[in-house]
Amino acid sequence: MKVAIICPMEEEIGYYKEHLGLSVSEIVGSTEVWTTSYEGHEIVVARCGIGKVNAAIATTLVAQTNPDLIINTGSAGALAPDRQIGDIVIGEATMYHDADARAFGYELGQVPTMPARYKAPENLIQGFLDAYHETDLNATTGLILTGDQFIADTDKVNDLYQTFRGAQCAEMEGAAVAQVAHQFGVDCIVIRAISDTAQQDANVVFDEFVVTAGQNAAKVTLNYLKHLN
Repeated sequence: MKVAIICPMEEEIGYYKEHLGLSVSEIVGSTEVWTTSYEGHEIVVARCGIGKVNAAIATTLVAQTNPDLIINTGSAGALAPDRQIGDIVIGEATMYHDADARAFGYELGQVPTMPARYKAPENLIQGFLDAYHETDLNATTGLILTGDQFIADTDKVNDLYQTFRGAQCAEMEGAAVAQVAHQFGVDCIVIRAISDTAQQDANVVFDEFVVTAGQNAAKVTLNYLKHLN
């Protein structure tokens, strides 16, 4: 199977570099791409950069290589009050929190003509649940929100959590990756680990824990690939 893994930041991709032996890369625009193999699978790893447009560009590039599966991993800020730093969120679905075309009859978060939520296939969700159970990490499934905002405000956290019922965390790329995967007809799942609680000191906490969060998300992902047929 051919699998594409997309990460936003260098800090979030380090675990893959170490455990997949990534060395020689190709630079396409601002996207850095590595190819390797792991547990019998052909792997494409891309560092997309931060934000929705960068994520969409990178996903479009890797989609040209005809992957069977696209996985977006990295860090996220907690929205649900019971999420703790280091926890894994397996995205049952992802959606935008900063899109609003309700004037034309669409749902909040829905880009016109696109799905409101990008749902991961059930077999992927279950596969990642099985992979997490073999680690010492905490994990949950749920909704992941995407927007071109770094959330560092308690009121904003509360607003997003109340508006998008069941949202576990917020980040800046996942729904864009999933939207492009949807348009190319490729299965996709978003896996994030909590780096901060999106409160007033989120930027300080993020800088401290982003590497750990990236490692946790990558650890579960590679464990999933070990058991992927």
